[in-house]
Amino acid sequence: MSRLKFIITCHTGFEEYSEIEAKRLGVDLAERREGRIIVEGREESIYTLNKFGRTFHKVIILLKRDVARNLSEIYSKVRSLDFSFIEPDQKFAVRSERSGVHDFTSIDIAREAGRAVIDSYMADRGVRLGVDLDSPDVVITVDLVGLDLFIGVDTTGESLHIREYRRYNHPSAIKPSLASALIIMSGWRGEPLLDPFTGGATIPIEAALMAKARPVHENKDYLFRKLSFYSREEEETVTFKPPISPFPVDKIVAIEKKRKHFKGALKNVRTAEVSDLVSLILDDCLKYKPEEPFSFIVTNPPYGIRSGRKDKVQILYKLFLDKVPRLLKERGKLVIITTEHKPMKEVIEDKGLKILKENLGRHGKLWVKAFLIEV
Repeated sequence: MSRLKFIITCHTGFEEYSEIEAKRLGVDLAERREGRIIVEGREESIYTLNKFGRTFHKVIILLKRDVARNLSEIYSKVRSLDFSFIEPDQKFAVRSERSGVHDFTSIDIAREAGRAVIDSYMADRGVRLGVDLDSPDVVITVDLVGLDLFIGVDTTGESLHIREYRRYNHPSAIKPSLASALIIMSGWRGEPLLDPFTGGATIPIEAALMAKARPVHENKDYLFRKLSFYSREEEETVTFKPPISPFPVDKIVAIEKKRKHFKGALKNVRTAEVSDLVSLILDDCLKYKPEEPFSFIVTNPPYGIRSGRKDKVQILYKLFLDKVPRLLKERGKLVIITTEHKPMKEVIEDKGLKILKENLGRHGKLWVKAFLIEV
């Protein structure tokens, strides 16, 4: 296999930032869909995308794209594929997602596709493959979006958004993959950066790791290592000679008001080994007076959902946006994300701040909007 197509899953509404990252990692863009992008690259891109994709969740080799109207057609499309990359003694599972109107479920799809894989392998190799739904060696993905059928093989395993440095989990933490998308959205490349509502310090840590060009995971058990065409040599080459380069950082400052979260953020920063780049300050960002203004602010402020006091949060937004011109340089950039985007937008416009871009998307089960603002 010299050229492969990959499905990269990511945050719905923020796909364009995964596209930017994918380009930096040396693959060609083919298509953007909701919650995923389709790219084309060389075989070693399996390792590059998994190792360095900070906004990605899963990297799936696209085996076949087709149209399917019913379960019988799904069976035949899967049955036609060559699954010789699975070893006879390995066990497999099928994972399926479905969206659109159908008279069957994703469980039905997984069952029929699994039967098709077994029948195909038996016909080609004379061996009945074993199934393990809990800890499979190989995961076949079969997704149906309307009539569009996507059949692939998962090279990732556990989602890439789960980070090893997260020893302290803030109760309202932003996913690291979304934090990285917001950093890319801002256009930051090492200039003075501030996160005034840092929580568990996810945003500053992701920025620091991005600048260091460090792999997303140091000790992950990737599924690609169990595929028959896996090359340890190619993985090591990509790890130690990545297609991206480190870049210098002026400073990254993170502010947290509550001592408990400050201590947790400190633990995360130390675990991520970015204390040399990230400065944590225990303070109220509304009272904070920087020695000099910053070029960028990227932040995930409180939404007021857990406290049930959205009225207080709206007051906080007004006070913070009053403060922003004293925190940022002229023409500095602010990226801020919230579920309360309608009142946020009203406050932004009331303050006379310029909105350069808006992205409405998903953060878990929540609909959120991120604003890119110029001061």
